[in-house]
Amino acid sequence: MGGLWKYFEENNEIFAALVAVLAIGGGLVGSIIGAKIQANGGRDQAAAAREAAEIAAEAQRVAALWTVRQVQVAEFIRSVREVVWTSNRLVQALDPDSLTQAETARQAMGLRVAEIELVVPLSVLAKAYGTYASAVEYWELAWGKAPVVSAERALHRLVRSSDLETASAAVAAARLLLDDDASGTDLWSALAAVPGLPSEQVTLLTERRGDTGHSIARQRQEATRLLDERTTELVEAAREMLKSEDDVASAVPQQRRRWWRRATPVTPAAGGVGSA
Repeated sequence: MGGLWKYFEENNEIFAALVAVLAIGGGLVGSIIGAKIQANGGRDQAAAAREAAEIAAEAQRVAALWTVRQVQVAEFIRSVREVVWTSNRLVQALDPDSLTQAETARQAMGLRVAEIELVVPLSVLAKAYGTYASAVEYWELAWGKAPVVSAERALHRLVRSSDLETASAAVAAARLLLDDDASGTDLWSALAAVPGLPSEQVTLLTERRGDTGHSIARQRQEATRLLDERTTELVEAAREMLKSEDDVASAVPQQRRRWWRRATPVTPAAGGVGSA
């Protein structure tokens, strides 16, 4: 070792060249290591950026689906209530406007249930189908019974007529209408004898004498109960789907949220905790 050192002392130019080579080599190795570290850091940043983009895209997708579900289910429930309202109006006042409104409401409800078929889970869809079926039954009951109710209501108005002859004939016909033992011929004759009662209503009341106001009211009461029950089930299923009872939380999966907290540095906000 001493001889080697003596050799370098006697040959200074060789020693200087060796030192220069070592310096260059060390710098080159340092540059390579630095570049590798920088490249690794760049890949980590790129991976973090991709992960952040995926998380944001997933959160947007979930938020958009939640909004669509909420809007579509709410619109369907509103259309069911519209069917109920127009059906009730149809029974109360049978006229062209009420007929048009009831038919339009039923068609709109059919469109709404078709729309939610595409966006809600099958469990919610099953409840929606049940509500739709009950609403259609409610509508059909009103649509089918409204002419009879209207005819009976017309007869009762004539019972209260100020004209004694009209009122007397209407009372006699109304009594026969409630008499199950009365023949159809006798009932028709009594109804036809009522002044001011249209012939189509006479025929309708004679042919459908079992559809009295009381029996129709009971049928509509049962239809209302069933529709209310199924609508409540739909609302409960929809609230569960929308997690209405839960606090609002991130839509990002829990595992990815933990990774995101580790990978994202926390920078104190200006004026907040940790600021100067």
